[in-house]
Amino acid sequence: MIKQIKIENFTAFNRITADFVQGINIFIGANGTGKTHILKILYSVCSTSNRGNIEKSLLDIFLPSQQAKYPLGQLLRKGSTCAYFSIKYNDDQTGYIEINQHGNIGNPSAFTKKIHSVYIPVKEMLANAPGFRSLYSLREIHFEGVYTDIIDRAFLPYLKKTDACQDRLLNLLKENIGSEIIIKNEEFYLKNNAGEIEFTLAAEGIRKLALLWILIRNGSLMKNSLLFWDEPETNLNPSLIPVIVQVLLELQQMGVQIFIATHSYVLCKEFELQRSRHPVRYFSLYAEENREISLQTSDVYHTLSPNRIADQFARMYGKEIELALGRSNG
Repeated sequence: MIKQIKIENFTAFNRITADFVQGINIFIGANGTGKTHILKILYSVCSTSNRGNIEKSLLDIFLPSQQAKYPLGQLLRKGSTCAYFSIKYNDDQTGYIEINQHGNIGNPSAFTKKIHSVYIPVKEMLANAPGFRSLYSLREIHFEGVYTDIIDRAFLPYLKKTDACQDRLLNLLKENIGSEIIIKNEEFYLKNNAGEIEFTLAAEGIRKLALLWILIRNGSLMKNSLLFWDEPETNLNPSLIPVIVQVLLELQQMGVQIFIATHSYVLCKEFELQRSRHPVRYFSLYAEENREISLQTSDVYHTLSPNRIADQFARMYGKEIELALGRSNG
């Protein structure tokens, strides 16, 4: 589990520190404020042991241009000569690295902890799974490592036995998917009484629920694992968001630490409504007048400020009242 991150001069950030809860950590903010980049830094650290070293992990996950003289140096904040980030774990051990403009890494062996983690990107990949892994391993194709990673996770064999909590989540998801999920020859299918439907013909929102079902069924999401999910709300009907939130809250109870980047008011409010005693923390990323990215934190959504998502809903609500009053006066 990850307790804290400090970042200096890396991508969009000048200097920020974020302290996490062991439960659910939710990042909001305007486009370009670094929500996804925080998730990717954390995931790069977690996947270092699988990739061999932090340099390869950062290059795979962020995918800076290989045409640059020093690709890793492209991850530095513009105008900086050195970047730094550190990760503090729940046992208070800390790992850190420095990267200079020539892509040289100081303290390259810092991140040696083996951490089981899953990153769900915005784009749903299971419909594109057939042949993708072999293509990725043999050819120079411009896809971030998170895409092949999630396909690898989805192809893991199912657990022989699941516990009562896993069964409850699997049944909840199956009820909302309306089908079983099966895999044949690297293709995913939804199977119900009407037959089998390949994932390419299924709605993307349903495929998103199906992926969550698969990750629980094959044990990818288990105690002491981390889940990074970029925009869970994408292509998902708002009526299904309460289901997603319920599943994530129960996964947190099982011991999964969760990091989410979102633009969805409905998702944030649903966490606030369902959270009860679950540890949930909200992080607002925003640009100051000097364009530096700052961060504010709250354990209660409605006290989070600034909050670009809530501001837009308040603007729309105010506009609706104006229109209603105008019609009544007319």
